[in-house]
Amino acid sequence: MMRQLLIIAAVMASISPLLTGGQADPGVSKVEDLVVLLTDYGTCDYYVGALEGSIYSTNPGARISTITHQVSAFNVAEGSYILAQAAREYPPGTVFAAEVDPGVGTDGRSIVLETEDGKLFVGPDNSLFSGVMDDLGVAAVREIIDPNLTEGGKAAAFRGVGIYGPVAGLLSAGMDPSSVGPRIFDPVRIEARRAGIEDGALFGAVVHVDHFGNLVTNIPHHLADEAGLARKDHIEVCVGEEIVEAVFGSTYADVPVGEWVAFIDRWGRLEIAINMGSASEALGAPFGEEVIVRKV
Repeated sequence: MMRQLLIIAAVMASISPLLTGGQADPGVSKVEDLVVLLTDYGTCDYYVGALEGSIYSTNPGARISTITHQVSAFNVAEGSYILAQAAREYPPGTVFAAEVDPGVGTDGRSIVLETEDGKLFVGPDNSLFSGVMDDLGVAAVREIIDPNLTEGGKAAAFRGVGIYGPVAGLLSAGMDPSSVGPRIFDPVRIEARRAGIEDGALFGAVVHVDHFGNLVTNIPHHLADEAGLARKDHIEVCVGEEIVEAVFGSTYADVPVGEWVAFIDRWGRLEIAINMGSASEALGAPFGEEVIVRKV
């Protein structure tokens, strides 16, 4: 019954400007009813279906899009990276419901993050939204404390279904984010190893290992420019204790099959790869491994 009342409240909030003669800002075009999911649930159990059902329960007109449910179990840093890369491609007004939470069942905060480009993110305050905050900027962060939205605390063991899904559904239907709870100013962020340049060598860390075994680093394109790297340069790549020689290029096919290549990816970060092979398997490189790159 409570969720039905919340649906009515959300719908009334979305049409209230029309009822009172007000108008939405004509200069801002926002998508409606779109909820985007990212979790480490996998797809073998009922969890994803339950999450989607909890969204429909508060917004039957919701449209659900999925980034992935295959984030490595409890790997918040990996989830943060994947979420940030995908989120930038969605339009303003999109609501994201995300859960990768090794602290599930504890007293951690649940939050709604509003970014400067007009997107909303619902999930745990455990650094999962670090990449989003860095890339899209922070307009406001609010803690979800309304007992009507948290089922009186009964949802602690499965907050995706008990809190994040229903709240995301309400927000996508027009509920004002300010209604979830008070603003907070200390959201949890990942303590990331910084990237830099020293004595002509680039240094940083692996921030993502994709499905193909390619290693994405946190080394930005401007540092590669500063180091004077140019296409077809031969470079030495140190990943942890392993050292390989590679070619600095612009795509995988700049080297023969089985050869090493490094280039700046679409999002402006240095990527290390083997053409048609797995750099991760070859180096045994985990997330967070130190990377050093220099000309030879």
